[in-house]
This record gives sequence, structure tokens and C-alpha cells, in this order.
Amino acid sequence: MQRESKRLGRLRKTQKGSGIFSRLSPEARKFTVVSRRRKTIFLTLLISMGSLILLVLSTIFTPLLAVEKIEVGGITRLKEKSIVNALQSQIGKPLPLVIPADISKALESFALIESFSVISLPPHTLKIQVAERQPIGVIVIGGTHYLYDPAGVRIGIANGSEDLPLISIEGTPEKSKQFDAAIDVLMALPASLLERVSEINAKSKDDVTLRLRGYAGQRIIWGDGSESVLKSKVLDALIANQKKSDRVTFDVSSPNAPVVRYGNF
Repeated sequence: MQRESKRLGRLRKTQKGSGIFSRLSPEARKFTVVSRRRKTIFLTLLISMGSLILLVLSTIFTPLLAVEKIEVGGITRLKEKSIVNALQSQIGKPLPLVIPADISKALESFALIESFSVISLPPHTLKIQVAERQPIGVIVIGGTHYLYDPAGVRIGIANGSEDLPLISIEGTPEKSKQFDAAIDVLMALPASLLERVSEINAKSKDDVTLRLRGYAGQRIIWGDGSESVLKSKVLDALIANQKKSDRVTFDVSSPNAPVVRYGNF
């Protein structure tokens, strides 16, 4: 009797709860089911996001991705060992925590580095891809021929095999307006013509002349730095109509009225 009484009590409670749900309208039932599903989905997403955050944090702050090796690419004049030694502070640091600003500060003493990029190669390699400064001309200082880039940074001593133009200026390029004027002209020349220039003389920003390689030593009167693109095109057409052995002067200081002078000069 006691067992039957307990069974009937449980049955009444079940029927009571079922009765409440059964008395709900179809819309209310649907809302209740959707609400339960949303709660389940929200809890699932919350657990997944928490697990992902924990995984990321454990990856960053553990030795799983610690820097153990540093590689350097893109160098020809610089020594890889010197750059690696300058970056020893990065050894042991997790790859995701490597900051380019720290790399830049460590490499600021290398004047030949024009730019660089930081590449992470998991699990333990940090690669620094370097772009070295490229010389554009030779300047004689104190009897020594030095290589300089367009920014006026000294790259090294010329060995005579570079086939770069001799830039004739007074003093050093760091504070020379003549150097700036010469560079503006050299940068405007097409590559095919630039490699033929043996000397450039910038007496002032309005008086720039060039001389081409070869026995004839053809001369170019460039003038100032204006209309550089037009001057380059006009000069290219004038040179194409002359033999390399012709002793001539090409005057493109006024590109709309160029002049070609023949004879010794």
C-alpha cells in the first residue's frame, strides 16, 4: 500500500507538470523550445570561446613558439653574423610577442639597412628579410672613391667595377644642395641611359651637366630639375639618332627646343 501510494503521488506530480505544459498555446510552446535551444547554443559558444582563449594564451606564454633560431635574408654587403648578434635579445621570446619596433632599435646601427620585414617561421625560427641600400654614384672625398646611395648614405669604398657615375660636388653629400640636384637628375633617367653616364656635375640646381661613357665622351646639358620626364624622352630620341663615336653635345635644358651641337667641346 505504501509503495502504491508513493507511485500515485509521483504520477500526480508528473500529470500536474504535463498539464501545465499541455495548457500552453502552440506559440508559447514554440517560444519555450526556442529559448532552451538558444541557451544551449550560447553555453556551447561560451565554452568554445573560453577554450580557444586558453589555447592561445597557453601557446603565447609557453616555450612552444619560443625563438631559438634567427635567419637573415637579402644581404650582400652586410654580415649575417653581425645582425644575428645584434638580435640576441629576441632569443627565447615567443614568436607572437616579437615587436618590429624592438628589431628596428636593435638594427639602427646598421646604416646599410634601408628597410626590413619580420617573418615568423614556426615553431622556433625568426627571419629578418633585409633590403640593403643600393649605390647610385661615386664621390671622391680625400682622394678616396666612395659609394653613395640616393639618400646620401655612404655604402663603402668603390672598387672600380661598379659602372656608376662619378658625382662631382663640393664637400660631402650630407649637406650638399649640389648632391641633391645631381640625384634628382639621375633618378629621372631611364635605366638604359643611367648605366651609360660616366659623370654628372651639378654646379647648382639650375646647372646640371652629364657626360656619357665612351671615346667620344658625349655631353648632356640638363639644366634644372624641372620637366625631367620630358627631358629623358627627348634625350633618348636624340641619342638614338647619333653614333656613339660622334662628338656631340645634347642640350635638353629646354626640352621643347632641344639642341645638338657637333665638334670638340
